[in-house]
Amino acid sequence: MNARATNLALFFLLLLELVSGLGSFLAGSPEGRWVFWLHSAGGLSIVVLLVWKWRIVVRSFQRRGAGFWSMAPAVLGVLFLGILVTGLWWLLVGRGSLLVPFYGEMRPLVLHTILGLALVPLFALHVVLRWPRRPAAAFAGRRAVLRLLAVGGAGFALSRGLAAAAPHTGPDRRFTGSREEASFEGNAHPVTNWLGDSRQRIPADEWRLEVRGAVREPLTLGYHELTALADRTRRATLDCTGGWYTVQDWGGIPLQAVLDRAGLTDDARSIVVTSATGFSRRFGLGTVPRLLLATTVGGERLSSGHGFPVRLVAPGRRGYNWVKWVVHVEVSERPGWWQSPLPTQ
Repeated sequence: MNARATNLALFFLLLLELVSGLGSFLAGSPEGRWVFWLHSAGGLSIVVLLVWKWRIVVRSFQRRGAGFWSMAPAVLGVLFLGILVTGLWWLLVGRGSLLVPFYGEMRPLVLHTILGLALVPLFALHVVLRWPRRPAAAFAGRRAVLRLLAVGGAGFALSRGLAAAAPHTGPDRRFTGSREEASFEGNAHPVTNWLGDSRQRIPADEWRLEVRGAVREPLTLGYHELTALADRTRRATLDCTGGWYTVQDWGGIPLQAVLDRAGLTDDARSIVVTSATGFSRRFGLGTVPRLLLATTVGGERLSSGHGFPVRLVAPGRRGYNWVKWVVHVEVSERPGWWQSPLPTQ
């Protein structure tokens, strides 16, 4: 495969990896497993392409020599290798953590995501500066197309082979790749927050839940009033995008019961659940019957790290939708899709 075809194939595969990687954060049910397969196959197709890319890099250095110009490609190379190593670590091992300077221990999947996002602007600049004048010519001819198909096929075969051979085919691994952590052990599962969200320590007597918006009767509930209404236990799987999941029995009150007390107007189309930190997620009215305002986990009162006094339980959604330290529920006239797919707070 010539240099132009190799570089263009890498560009489209890296674009595929970005889109499928972000898409994997949205997939919470088994029907979305194809997104993870696509991401894995695309990543290993890039590994196959490195055979040709390495020759291009060597020829470039032989022709121009090492110098200031080589700093940007070197940074891109280091970032890419970091992404590759952390991705393979999670595929093959799925456990453990890495020591990151100025941060501490970090799961490989989290570092994989951070490095991938860091690569995007640098790679975009590289593409702008080096985009070929006639990109279509790179794939002219039957051989070029066959090579490209062979690369994709090899990547898919590698991904399926590694998935079958890796020591994580037991029941503790979900379709998302997440590993089981402390299921049915109450508050013992890991404490993680979305990006910069910080842990809140809210006294029960000072906490209030406000229900506002397109309702007939706005509500304000205190902690003891809410717990007196809590009469439901729901078994649900919390699957964190950090690479772990836990199955727990969550106790609390269905959000539907709270909304029934407030009474929805005809204009109601979605609900927005907001944390004491300002973090919020929007849900369509059709999903409300599955949502629970939890006050306990595994028969234990929620710890502050897990959202005390109240957190949202959202079965079938990834962990960032399980809003902690809930203080406000707004019934909105906007549709459920009226938000960014991933939180921007």
